Amino acid sequence: MELRPYQEKSREAVETEWDSGIKRTLLVLPTGTGKTVVFAKIIEDRVKAGDRVLILAHRGELLE
Repeated sequence: MELRPYQEKSREAVETEWDSGIKRTLLVLPTGTGKTVVFAKIIEDRVKAGDRVLILAHRGELLE
């Protein structure tokens, strides 16, 4: 999937922080702008680079 320009900028910002050693990064985008798509692309990039990925989600919040 090809990201929109603002999504690509967000992905790059997260990965830049990680590369500089900041591992606790928060991505904030308005509702409906594709945070999940950006998240999925970041995961795809990491897996392609040979990294392992673990995704944890709070079930209660997702069910609400």
